Amino acid sequence: MNPLRLAQLQMFCAVVEEGSVVAASRRLNCVASNVTTRLRELEQLLGQELFLRDKGRLSLTPEGRLFYQKASPLVISAQGLTDFFSDASPKGVLVVAALDVALQGYLARRVPSFIAAYPGVELKLLLRPTYTVERMLTDGEIDLGLTDGPISHPMIGSLPAFQERLALVVPKGVTERGLTGLHVFLFNTDCFYRRYFETWLEGQGLSAPLIHTVESYDVILGCVRAGLGMSCFPQSIVEGLSAEQRQGVEVLYPEDLRGSEVCFIWREPGLSDLGRRFVQHIDEDTGS
Repeated sequence: MNPLRLAQLQMFCAVVEEGSVVAASRRLNCVASNVTTRLRELEQLLGQELFLRDKGRLSLTPEGRLFYQKASPLVISAQGLTDFFSDASPKGVLVVAALDVALQGYLARRVPSFIAAYPGVELKLLLRPTYTVERMLTDGEIDLGLTDGPISHPMIGSLPAFQERLALVVPKGVTERGLTGLHVFLFNTDCFYRRYFETWLEGQGLSAPLIHTVESYDVILGCVRAGLGMSCFPQSIVEGLSAEQRQGVEVLYPEDLRGSEVCFIWREPGLSDLGRRFVQHIDEDTGS
């Protein structure tokens, strides 16, 4: 069965509203024979006569009257879609996935002004770890990402956003020299900072008895506070901790635990218009 076409519905509604094929053809700026052909196609497709034809006059059948009630809102809605982007204001659904460190301070200070500046844009801002952001981008699930960089990938373009430093979080009284034998508490393996910190531990000649996967900063802090082990926190997360949360722990910044650059990333060959507007607005926001 062939699908209904919008042109068929438009011509059918025009004939009903104008009262004749000729008048409908003038309204639609086409020849009358084209309208007649489309009406016949529509009736054949539906297997139902929509008009009674008597000496060149058309009048709706009961079935045609019901069909018009169903078709008219669709035609009106389609006409509205034609003009949907006619004004100058940007519209769309922009999907952005970002690391927790990008959401914590950087985007939290800037996104409100973007939403105010672009009221026609629906923003979907997702919290995702590093390698998930990259996978979602290459799979076309998101328009833009904020993740650790710089990234060297033929399918991905990038632009620096900000520098994220890393902190060593240990039990109160423990120094960098007292890390031997401590357990380690980190987020999952799809987190860039986990792999970065594991490499740092190896460089220090430290081998933890166990590396626990705990995806909660509060739980990790509880374990560190209890003297069970250590962790690695982004500085932006540390700065967001309350005095109560920092009780019983030490926050150290070893010189060689430098962290990484957080970048905007997008799928090549380039950003969409809304993605470009988002990057420019966030990057230039004076509230930073």
